[in-house]
Amino acid sequence: MFIKWCSVRGDVGLSYWLRGNVGAMIISWFLFAISGSLTFPYLSKYLHLLGASDIEIGVVRSLGSLAVLLTILPGGVLTDVIGRKRSIVIGTWGIALVQFLYAVVDDWRQFAAVYVVDWALHFYQPALTAILLDSLPPEKRGGGMMLTAVLPQIPWLFLPPVGGYLLDYMGLMGMRLSFIISGVISTSVAVLRMKALQETIQVKPLDRETLMREVAQSYIFWRGLFSIPRFVAYVTLLGFLTSLAGIALQTFGVLYATGVIGIDNTSWGVIQSATTAVGIFFGIVLMPVIDKAPRVTALFSGLMLMAVGYFMIGVWSNVVALVTAAIIVGIGGEVAMSIRRALVGDYITPENRGKIMGATLALEYLGSIAGGLTVAYLYSASPRYAFIFSGAVLLIAAAPLVKEALQAR
Repeated sequence: MFIKWCSVRGDVGLSYWLRGNVGAMIISWFLFAISGSLTFPYLSKYLHLLGASDIEIGVVRSLGSLAVLLTILPGGVLTDVIGRKRSIVIGTWGIALVQFLYAVVDDWRQFAAVYVVDWALHFYQPALTAILLDSLPPEKRGGGMMLTAVLPQIPWLFLPPVGGYLLDYMGLMGMRLSFIISGVISTSVAVLRMKALQETIQVKPLDRETLMREVAQSYIFWRGLFSIPRFVAYVTLLGFLTSLAGIALQTFGVLYATGVIGIDNTSWGVIQSATTAVGIFFGIVLMPVIDKAPRVTALFSGLMLMAVGYFMIGVWSNVVALVTAAIIVGIGGEVAMSIRRALVGDYITPENRGKIMGATLALEYLGSIAGGLTVAYLYSASPRYAFIFSGAVLLIAAAPLVKEALQAR
């Protein structure tokens, strides 16, 4: 159906994308989505069951973001030095093994320790984006990034309610079972990436002294922002604000749904699935046209949709508002993220993409660190404050685009 639809639109079919590195990444992210859709929506509930308070949950989230921040910056250097593939394969194997540790933790402090190790192993994220940008033709980057964001999310159509059901009826054992399944699937992803990915750059090994100097300098990540176009620097800085705002729904959404609105975990899983269904539909609709629309207009629209969604949750405490807002935020987030990634591909040369993506992701995790603490404090005071705060942050993030978006029209 999807292939036929693309042909009618005069664009390439799905088979075009399921080849080479792009196909390997889509399939591996699809598999990761199976495991993530069972566990990720309920991490905060798992922490509650393990004895964590709202503020401690925020602290755990911040610690994980700090861990990946400390590794992702040299990871941006490593992806240009040791190669995209090697970075990805090493990190994926580490993450696969860690999933099994989540299944055996006894309290929230042990969970926090595993969580920190898990996120530290995400050092290879710059390599993921770099290998995609290297493998996508320039005229299809926006659509390609949209497809790789949307298509692997199909498991989220069905599996979040399964994870919620296991949690509702088995409690802690349900979460442990979900993590064991996640470990098995993640292991298959590691094997797939090891066998299917092809290197996209010619690796030029550095001597140890030079490599250590590059790694040390990578922590001064903001330095690279002064050498790129001003608009791309702004797009990069958006990562901080969108990540800060996103903590409210990503981390505290399940607690808000079950504790404030009063629905069960299975129902929260259904909301996650509904959000994914609408997001996939809009992704399919937007994919052929997203590269034809002005980048500024698309980015502004995505940010504004997210802001409206967060304000809805903060103003109306009911299921209808929560479901509608989750869908709106999901659509806006997919658009904004795809455009931001595509802009990096438009403006930054291949040999520098690893470093720039490292800086971009560093800012995103700085936003998560700040959000984990700030939003957790606001949520503990009043859940409404946390969501209104996130909406305001996104309005501020979109403000510099108003003039250019109007001119683009």
